Amino acid sequence: MSITSTTSPLDGRGIAGAPAAGAMTVTGPAAVAVGRAPAAEALPAVVAGVATQYWAELIPIPSGPMRLWFFVDGAWRVLDNPAATILDMVQRAFLGSGSSVRVWYDGTMVAGLVVSG
Repeated sequence: MSITSTTSPLDGRGIAGAPAAGAMTVTGPAAVAVGRAPAAEALPAVVAGVATQYWAELIPIPSGPMRLWFFVDGAWRVLDNPAATILDMVQRAFLGSGSSVRVWYDGTMVAGLVVSG
């Protein structure tokens, strides 16, 4: 049995073709393991939800990189050191423009972010 790595919705790329018949499909970063499927506990527990609030730490205390927090699924999730364009897009989405912010997270850490609308 062969392993075919597919991309996740986090990286924005599609897959070139469907896996061959009888191939096992494994998603996520652990899929690059050579010649074997990763154990279930090795796969990241990435979950997606829609952010209902955000909090921007422009100058964090204690000192560190800027952080952007999202309230998703009843808890706060953090994106460290977001680019200025990301902060701008998130702010615009929450201004009542009909946009939404979808967040992929693993625990408290943001793994992916999509602004749509």
